[in-house]
Amino acid sequence: MPSLFFKNRRVYLLTSVAYMGSLLFGYDTGVMGSVLALKAFKKDFGLPTESTGFANARNAYVSSNVVSLLTAGCFFGAIAAAFLNERFGRRYSLMGFALVFLVGASVQTAAHHHLGMIYGGRVIAGLGIGGMSSITPVYVSENCPPKVRGRIAGLFQEFLVVGSTFAYWLDYGVSLHIPVSTRQWRIPVAIQLIPGGFMLIGLCFLKESPRWLMKQGRHDEAAASLAHIRCEEPGSEEVVKELAEIRAAIEEELNATEGVTWKECLLPGNRYRFLTGFCLMFWQQFSGTNSIGYYAPQIFQTVGVSKSSASLFATGVYGTVKVVTTGLFLILGIDRFGRRKSLLAGAAWMATMMFIIGAVLATHPPVVKSDTVSSASIAMVVMIYLYVIGYSASWGPVPWVYLSEIFPTRLRAYGVGMGAATQWLFNFVITKITPEAVNHIGWRTFLMFGIFCVSMGIFAFFFIKETRRLKLEDMDILFGRVTAEQRAEDVERTLAVEKKGAIHLEEAPKA
Repeated sequence: MPSLFFKNRRVYLLTSVAYMGSLLFGYDTGVMGSVLALKAFKKDFGLPTESTGFANARNAYVSSNVVSLLTAGCFFGAIAAAFLNERFGRRYSLMGFALVFLVGASVQTAAHHHLGMIYGGRVIAGLGIGGMSSITPVYVSENCPPKVRGRIAGLFQEFLVVGSTFAYWLDYGVSLHIPVSTRQWRIPVAIQLIPGGFMLIGLCFLKESPRWLMKQGRHDEAAASLAHIRCEEPGSEEVVKELAEIRAAIEEELNATEGVTWKECLLPGNRYRFLTGFCLMFWQQFSGTNSIGYYAPQIFQTVGVSKSSASLFATGVYGTVKVVTTGLFLILGIDRFGRRKSLLAGAAWMATMMFIIGAVLATHPPVVKSDTVSSASIAMVVMIYLYVIGYSASWGPVPWVYLSEIFPTRLRAYGVGMGAATQWLFNFVITKITPEAVNHIGWRTFLMFGIFCVSMGIFAFFFIKETRRLKLEDMDILFGRVTAEQRAEDVERTLAVEKKGAIHLEEAPKA
């Protein structure tokens, strides 16, 4: 294991820089849910300070606006990224979206007494985060060796939950140690500028994706980039063979169609992948996790943890459980149990927890403004923690890994862009309806998410194909785009052509 880690050290370094975008995704989603619960924020922006959770209609309305506007920006950022990613490459596109994010974060930090600046800053930051969420899985997966791709690509989710958990604990800390003032909410909002700056600087020292370079016909640069990331010489057998497989796959795609068109997306093997990616990201949002993730303090207040500091503490524990579980699953589970089994088990587990929470909340509703937390409320908090354990070992990291690996090179940016845009579109829907749902239908909200989790499991059972430890170029075989025999012939032909070219170069007279 240590030798494998050392050999892939540059992959991990690239991942750490690129997934700063995922960390920002998590931080920006986690920070505002907790900031909205702070009395200082409510005072500065003229919101009612007496009520907790979503009991007050105005607080519920502003909360849904502040959170959902970020996701609206993310939706359009993800769509734009699919095209910019192909035009300018993975690295330069990421740098551009990092700059956009920094502008949005600065606008939010400068806001005071005017919700319009918060709203505007959230949309701009969302454009940056949406673009990064569409590009980083592609950039990382295209640089990963197949044996550890699940673990490394899955770090997208780990960075995301680290970001949101840090935001939860930071908000809890400022609520305890900083007096009620503008500084109390502005500090956690401003902190996001730091990882955004680190990401922008770090990207300056990384190399472009070898698969994107190969697709552009820049073969020498692709060879140099792949050799660098694999810690090998450009002429090594491992690098030459992988380059041949990449080139063969791209040439097969070129022979099938002239240029990337919408018709290529509708070819049988590709159509199945696009529909699967869309449904996978759709169901991830309807699992209920983002309802809890964005509005955790208010959700905990809804189930009976009424004090602001106590609900923020419960939120911090929730985030910590996500970080630990996701990390353990990526190290021990995703490349051992695979994608399909993890999704099936996770859906069953999450549905069970949601049904239990709904039942307990219906039969043992919390006492409003109670100074103590009832045993029923403690049980519901535990069920929320158990629910997120199931999510973090299945529907949290797996969809992003699966989405980044199933598409062919020529369509990968568009496929992941489609998936990210789908995620943000329904993320917007969920964040917009959650405060209203909790405010109007109460415990039935959890019952609704439980039914969605059952539906997710049915979808995974019938439509998800196992991709564990397959090379990216083998996905065409898995989804029936080409046969294994045809691919083997194309790779041999490519190797023979390259070998012949090398011999001619050696035999050429020197000037």
